[in-house]
Amino acid sequence: MSPELSRLIEESRTRGERVAVATALEGPHAGERLLVWSAGHTFGDLGWPRLNQRVALYAEQLFERGAAGASAKRFDVPGVGKIEVRIVFEGATAG
Repeated sequence: MSPELSRLIEESRTRGERVAVATALEGPHAGERLLVWSAGHTFGDLGWPRLNQRVALYAEQLFERGAAGASAKRFDVPGVGKIEVRIVFEGATAG
């Protein structure tokens, strides 16, 4: 994980904010990460703008449901196929 992503996660923890760390698990951009905060803003890139949008929306839905721990989902990326993304929730728990 890049130092900048680590710093942003730590800052979120310090402020008591929840953040989801999404990681592309396959494809040409495997290992790329996207941070999604419960307020809806993001930082990072999974390699495809549409995938970033879909993952951010999915993470927001999970935040609303009080998700904790980790989740994985496969997303269809036009021209590439299905890409599995793992989402790990960091920070304060829903409450």
